[in-house]
Amino acid sequence: MAGGVQLKGWGLVTAFCAAHVLSILGFAAFAALLPDFFVEWGLTNTQAGWVGGIYFAGYAAAVLVLTGMTDRIDPRRVYIACALLGVAASLGFAWLADGFWSALVWRMIAGIAVAGTYMPGLKAMGERLSGVESSRALAVYTAMFGLGASLSYLVSGELGAILPWRTVFALLAIGPAAAALVILVAARPHAPAGAGS
Repeated sequence: MAGGVQLKGWGLVTAFCAAHVLSILGFAAFAALLPDFFVEWGLTNTQAGWVGGIYFAGYAAAVLVLTGMTDRIDPRRVYIACALLGVAASLGFAWLADGFWSALVWRMIAGIAVAGTYMPGLKAMGERLSGVESSRALAVYTAMFGLGASLSYLVSGELGAILPWRTVFALLAIGPAAAALVILVAARPHAPAGAGS
């Protein structure tokens, strides 16, 4: 995956933080739109809990594998691939989810996608920085999760008030697509630290 202009310093940090926020734009979509699913699919509270929780199960199942891959593969590549998986998860939910079981599948994929952007993004950014700048940047990056999650609730809820839920999920796919583009442009390929060992 070639390309990138390799921003430096806080320009690079800003790009990675923006991408991080964009990559989780669909994080709270199911929770924010839950009343629609209770009505349309007749979900029970237990089923709603499973669909909400499977996102985190997907994350937990994949994070060690995907983060471990970054010892051998440029984390930027993992990030971009998983951001595109996040696009697929959002569009798949928008177009193909029609009840409890299909919702479980697409939300699990969404969780896997975040597992491949959050920590690999942190590593990709850290490898392109040095010294005190790096430690400060890592703190800022991790703090962005709260901002991204809050923004997801806000955007999902506001869009859900005026648009059908399928349209909302389709529009939220713009977030991870934009995140992939930001990282593609803002960071050049970089050999991972463990690649030669």
